[in-house]
Amino acid sequence: MKRISYLLLACLGSLLQTVSAQSAGGWHSYLAYYNTSAVAEGNTLVYALADGSLYSYGKEDNSLQYYSKETGLSDNQINSICFHSGENTLIVAYANGNIDLVKENNSVYNLPLLLNSSIVQDKSILAIYGYKETAYLATAFGIVALNVQKKEIKETYRFNQAVSSITIHGDMIYALTPTGIQRGALKDNLIDPGNWQDYPVVTDGLKDTVLQLCSFNNALCFLVKNKGIWYQLENQAAKPLLTHASLKNIKVENGKLIAFSAGELFIYSSFTERDRGSIADIADVSSLKDNTVFWLANADKGLVAIQRTGANQYQTLASHSANEGPKRNLNAFMRMHNNKLYVAGGGRGIDRFNNPGAVAIYDTDSLKWNNLKDISGFRDATCIAVDPADDAHFFVSTWGEGVYEFKNNEFLTLYNHTNSALQTIFPNTTTQNHYIRVEGLCFDREGNLWMTNTEVSNVITVRKADGTWTSLPYSDISNPTLADKILIASNGQKWVNLVRVNKSGIFVFDDQGTLDDASDDASHYYSSLNDASGNIGATEFPCIIEDKKQKIWIGTNRGVFIVSSPARAAEGAMPGARIIHIDEDGNSQYFLADERINAIAVDGGNRKWLGTRASGVYLVSEEGTEIIHHFTTANSPLLSDAIESIAINDRTGEVFIGTANGLISYMGDAIQGSDNYANVYAYPNPVRPEHDNRVVITGLMEESNVKITDARGNLLFQGRSTGGQIIWNCLSANGRPVTTGVYLVFASSPGATESVVTKIAIVR
Repeated sequence: MKRISYLLLACLGSLLQTVSAQSAGGWHSYLAYYNTSAVAEGNTLVYALADGSLYSYGKEDNSLQYYSKETGLSDNQINSICFHSGENTLIVAYANGNIDLVKENNSVYNLPLLLNSSIVQDKSILAIYGYKETAYLATAFGIVALNVQKKEIKETYRFNQAVSSITIHGDMIYALTPTGIQRGALKDNLIDPGNWQDYPVVTDGLKDTVLQLCSFNNALCFLVKNKGIWYQLENQAAKPLLTHASLKNIKVENGKLIAFSAGELFIYSSFTERDRGSIADIADVSSLKDNTVFWLANADKGLVAIQRTGANQYQTLASHSANEGPKRNLNAFMRMHNNKLYVAGGGRGIDRFNNPGAVAIYDTDSLKWNNLKDISGFRDATCIAVDPADDAHFFVSTWGEGVYEFKNNEFLTLYNHTNSALQTIFPNTTTQNHYIRVEGLCFDREGNLWMTNTEVSNVITVRKADGTWTSLPYSDISNPTLADKILIASNGQKWVNLVRVNKSGIFVFDDQGTLDDASDDASHYYSSLNDASGNIGATEFPCIIEDKKQKIWIGTNRGVFIVSSPARAAEGAMPGARIIHIDEDGNSQYFLADERINAIAVDGGNRKWLGTRASGVYLVSEEGTEIIHHFTTANSPLLSDAIESIAINDRTGEVFIGTANGLISYMGDAIQGSDNYANVYAYPNPVRPEHDNRVVITGLMEESNVKITDARGNLLFQGRSTGGQIIWNCLSANGRPVTTGVYLVFASSPGATESVVTKIAIVR
């Protein structure tokens, strides 16, 4: 019987606010800001660099700002910052040589000349020194002179070796290189290498150990490795100023010579006037405005301001932590479970990466991050599985120590070869506890936890719902170099992707629901994948997923392979095909045939998000035949074109994209379809002039037929929902913006067994 619901306009409170906070098509970065490593004081803002990302503190309003490509920066992975007082400009240098000039009003001017240069390979900017209208950039090949006022690179001084420190003393510029100190007169043509001379440090034993240069109190000063600070007047021998084996850096700001180690701060007003403070975890210091106030980059404590109150006495003025996001920019694996994003940042190649445990949980309702506490020995987390019977109970696999069990984010138990069916690669050796390599974790409907155990005889191991353990001896995949993830398909079959060349491929098995009886099992190992034309030539199989119509999508280094009829895959029958696209000339070709697919995710509309090794992210249609979006660093705020993982929040459509440079999300337009039409609504509603003429109708059943009419019944728009929602651009059928008024939305299920009517108000 057909059921009709009629919904009036209503505000759905916090749910509506949360869902609409990031509109469809919007981007949001989730970057780590835990390890503050550099600081530069500006006029009203203090800038800080943490984990390769930039944030600032407002000295007048105590505000924190976060900067990324989505806020206007031109790139990712910053390696140095410097505030140029003369031009009131923050110079931002990226690892790839790109440069941004940032004003305190957040305007950004990009200088990509070094980035785009084909003359040099290593474009790293190692240090920045401001002088008058110029910023001198110490690079891997020499010095780049940047005119900050004119926003242009005016000169390049090539040394064909790295310059690690620059200072100007008198009328000379000094450059520290691996072979010693070079200097040249500012009035000379410094592009000519002949106008640079060796500058001898007139004290034996210092030349090869100088780490830093600066000019202070009419002397050239040196930070000397394991010795401390020395200074030298022209034509005189260098003299020691501070003997200290652990100094990290020296700089001159606001008339003070600042030197620091990890736990001590030294402030020189002259060679005879010195203050000292004991402060833990100093990574950098800046003091450009008030020479009694010092801003410290304080590692995991964030940004700390201290003020001199007397001789060798300092008080803390403020402490500001920006660590509200993930603790590290590591996201090798991601999984959504009940509106929470679980992120594991482990790494493994031929050997392990020794990444810290790095497990973070993001609650998409509260918008809060929870980073698990560091646990001794907890490294290279590879996968996370949440107990379907208890959201507070989850397991984390590692590439060496086995499987960790957690409850309420607290560590409970480590399972390894001593207390479970897991095996170590090297039994009865001193290293056996660090070679229990587990890559994949997955719960089945009965609460059994399945996992893959690499380089051992019994690859498939199960922790049963009752807490007992077993392992399944499938000889076809015994001792693989890398048994990756495990997928439990809707028909109960288990799929494992084997990544490494010595035993790569796909393994499918069906235990028939009888874990303790192997006699009825069916299994098949596919060392290669074949379509109608034969072997597709894939040698790597990084990912595997089941879509909403029970098709299996396999990511390979030769693009995507789709198994449309997987029912008998465990018996050796696995017909499949690659995606074929027609190019502009009408020629057919395999889609992404030469690209490695690292991650695949299915959205609410059964469309596929494909993460590639080097070409960014593709959103393709349900069958993959249409490219809907292709996002790269060149056309979007995407943090890197190297994609590691993708996870989708089906409730909101937010697509989380884990990249080599951190985590970012894109608000997609597809959500999970609803079971009925009880919660259909539109937002924004009413649509006002300040909105972007995009209204979202959500809460629909999957593949709903949607029509929008005016009050007279004239049809303005019709379409099919993508999953549980559809977007209307507020245009009529002839492409013109509709006028002020109330418009009717009619939606019906695919079989027309249920329907709904709601209204949208538009105010021009």
